[in-house]
Amino acid sequence: MPERLASLSFFFPALNEEDHVRAAVADALTILPRFAEDIVVTIVDDGSTDRTGAIADELAAKDARVLVIHHQRRRGYGGAVRSGLVSARKDWIFYTDGDRQFDLTDLGKLLAVADGADVVVGYRAKRADPPRRLFVAWVYNGLIRLLFGGGWRDVDCAFKLFRRDVFARVPLERIRSNGAFFSPELLITLRHSGIRVRQVPVRHLPRTAGQAKGAEPRVIARAIRDLVRLRVRLWFGGEP
Repeated sequence: MPERLASLSFFFPALNEEDHVRAAVADALTILPRFAEDIVVTIVDDGSTDRTGAIADELAAKDARVLVIHHQRRRGYGGAVRSGLVSARKDWIFYTDGDRQFDLTDLGKLLAVADGADVVVGYRAKRADPPRRLFVAWVYNGLIRLLFGGGWRDVDCAFKLFRRDVFARVPLERIRSNGAFFSPELLITLRHSGIRVRQVPVRHLPRTAGQAKGAEPRVIARAIRDLVRLRVRLWFGGEP
């Protein structure tokens, strides 16, 4: 693997992350040039009701490498990730969350094993989350391993690197969820389609501002619904 990629599209979804978005972009513009010659940083504002969108526009006006996608209405986490993936134009695509709970320098760990892989995904070596979120994640990951086969360490870890041509081979239209199940459905579909996926441990940092959204009851219920739908579809011979 070359020390630096020729080009990299990086994005992060942001829902009411006004306390983080400025620093998240600064991190990306400082760190990512170590790994790629040509970078684009895209903020996907998923219908934020605070100043996230306005701050994102200010940042884009100051640096041509920064782009913004605005969702006028909230589409959900998966919908925001989908927008980021569809908009990416560089040879490689990398995304994480807008809450700054990951260290972007860990991209080097993904690149170190990217040779011969189509996708490299992180898994949180030690999650820095409250006990309730840890329990929900433990049950959720266990359920996915039970229903779809073992091997996944952390299906929801938002630290993923893709060759862009992956989505020519496996169109995003095949991923039906737009909620929290988007990431697991994406990984399951890619593996089912023969895409080469590797997993690497990465650091996970405590959230310093704002509120986590993923453990809300309605988000969990929607994810379980989408999970069951995919399992039933596969049982009856449907394409994931």
